[in-house]
Parts: sequence; structure tokens; C-alpha cells
Amino acid sequence: MLEVIIRRSLDIVDRTERLVEKARRLIGSGSLDDVEVYRIHTEIEHLTDLVFIMDDAARLLRRTFEQRPEMARAYPAHVTLQ
Repeated sequence: MLEVIIRRSLDIVDRTERLVEKARRLIGSGSLDDVEVYRIHTEIEHLTDLVFIMDDAARLLRRTFEQRPEMARAYPAHVTLQ
């Protein structure tokens, strides 16, 4: 279960990075007005910050449980589906 959470988190990071690159190309195309460019640029900055945080957290979680596998047994991950 823990490996699935880590893998999915890293998948989200990869997909978000691709989305940011596509948005940057859209901005560079010149087909947007200044307000749209500003809004997208602001969202890109927020997404980029979140991607770095999520990537670091997922990798730290993976390293922690690789170094201390007994923690994975002692603290099982609970997932709530909504």
C-alpha cells in the first residue's frame, strides 16, 4: 500500500511537470492576452512550488521506509475513499 502511495505521488509530480511545460509553451506562443498570461504564469509558479514539495515528501517517505521497513508494519497507511 505504501509503495502505491509513493508511486502515485511521483506520477502526479511527473504529470504536473508536463502540464507546467505545456502551459509555458502556450504562454510563449503569443496567443494569449496579458491578463491570461499573468494568471497562467501565477498558477505555474504555485504548481511548481507544490511539485517540489510533493516530490521531496514522496522521496523522503520512500527513503524512510526503505531504511526502516519495520515502520511500514508498525504504521500501516489508511486510505479513505471519498
